[in-house]
Amino acid sequence: MNPRLDALARAFAQPVEGPSYRPLTRGLAVLVVAGLLAWAVRVVAAAPPEFTAAHWVATAAFEAVVLWPVPALLFGRTRVDADGVRQLGWLARHAGWAEVRRIRFVRVPMSPRLVVSFDSGRPRIFYSGNAALDAAFERVQSLLTEPLPRR
Repeated sequence: MNPRLDALARAFAQPVEGPSYRPLTRGLAVLVVAGLLAWAVRVVAAAPPEFTAAHWVATAAFEAVVLWPVPALLFGRTRVDADGVRQLGWLARHAGWAEVRRIRFVRVPMSPRLVVSFDSGRPRIFYSGNAALDAAFERVQSLLTEPLPRR
């Protein structure tokens, strides 16, 4: 079999799971939601009589577009296991270890991420919301990129 995949299966026989985003990121998302809702209340309260249905639809569409990713920010989960990495929630994505061609763990203060590339298509990004996922992402990167020991 593939020694890298075997090493990953052993390393993640017990899955590592946690929130997809850090508490600060989730807090900022809540602030944005609260601000947008306050803005919407002000728009409704101060709407002039000539505010047409088109204005209301545009306002509602803007709110929907901005608020769409918030549940994923607040409640998204990331899981690293023997089969691959997956991010659950609105913006669900998955990468199996056998498909991975390039992998890189990027430490960014508010949202560290694992960037996974394949033979074709766009790379997928998986976010880490705690130290356990950071360590799992580092372990995955080392197992998939370091040279194999000679036998």
